[in-house]
Amino acid sequence: MNSREQKKLQTRYAFFNAVLDLCMTGQSFGSISLRQVTREVGVVPTAFYRHFDDMEMLGKSLVEDELGTALSVLRDRLQIGRTRSFDRQIAKSIQLFFQSVDEHPRYWQFMVSERFGGSEAVRTAIDNQIKLFAKIVGADLGLQPAFAHIDDNDRQLLAAAGLNLFLSWVIDWLDLTYTAELEDEIDEPALEAKKQQQLHRCTRQAQMLFYGAENWKSSEQTILEE
Repeated sequence: MNSREQKKLQTRYAFFNAVLDLCMTGQSFGSISLRQVTREVGVVPTAFYRHFDDMEMLGKSLVEDELGTALSVLRDRLQIGRTRSFDRQIAKSIQLFFQSVDEHPRYWQFMVSERFGGSEAVRTAIDNQIKLFAKIVGADLGLQPAFAHIDDNDRQLLAAAGLNLFLSWVIDWLDLTYTAELEDEIDEPALEAKKQQQLHRCTRQAQMLFYGAENWKSSEQTILEE
């Protein structure tokens, strides 16, 4: 990669970082203007179009390039059912998930905030990433003896339900960290106690979901009431 290409790539990621930083301040992606982003990056508005056709493409590219990578790393870490017992697998998976949130707080805040946001391109891109995540986790669940009796379709449904549960925890977890950072003096023992309480609560929720799935019979037909 020559210096010109490298500089172009750096500017592209500067746009990503500007959006993520603005969203962390409480703005929605749909409320961010092109001029606002270019001002954050330090370039003239016309320079934006050397990288993206419009703000929708910027948001879509951010999800695919940045959030997609973060999810890929998390998928590799989880490895559900491959090396640990079922009980410890759930607890360890929750720990790894929150570790990923702590490592990339802006990515996860953007994902959960914009998943149902005003930008169709961003919503679609996030939905595609979540579906891919669920598909891979669903296949990985097939390696867990506890779910061997469940068919592929139901394992996909279970993976999607689990992922939705995980995503519902993100904002509360981030609030613990960022609320503490805004305080003049951080009470580290109290903060750690709160995180452990949330970790315990989330682990119990996941255990209830996945233990319940052990008793599910894929052969049973769902009855829809008219």
